[in-house]
Amino acid sequence: MPEYGPAARAQVAAAVAQRDVAQFAAALVGTTSTRRPARDRIREVRHLRALALEALDRTVITARLEGTSWEELGAALLLDPDTARVRYEAAVTRWSAPGGSAASGPGDPGDPDVAGTAELLDAWYAAANVALDPQVDEPVDRPVSRILHP
Repeated sequence: MPEYGPAARAQVAAAVAQRDVAQFAAALVGTTSTRRPARDRIREVRHLRALALEALDRTVITARLEGTSWEELGAALLLDPDTARVRYEAAVTRWSAPGGSAASGPGDPGDPDVAGTAELLDAWYAAANVALDPQVDEPVDRPVSRILHP
């Protein structure tokens, strides 16, 4: 099995976070017709926002580990490059270090089977997005494979 470096692990972790956003957002749509207190609906959407921010953070970390400059990241984030660097540099350093991030979820450095996680994400994508046109085969595993075998 190939060794997954920091960029590949971060990419899989970002895909996990994006999947979590999609699943939670879909669940919220399903509750639209249910009358519930405003505080519950607001709390749920605040949780969705937190999930989306986690996905953003992991995507920025991935991009930096792939070599994207702080100038380009800052522009994409609508931030000054120095502000982007200050905000994300410590996290990028943690992901770059041996042993990687302190996190240990799917795709994170503590994930014992990153390839398996990527395959599960591809299967989830295929099942959840049957109506998409065009559907992409292996949306997670193929880009990760390009990182491993340029």
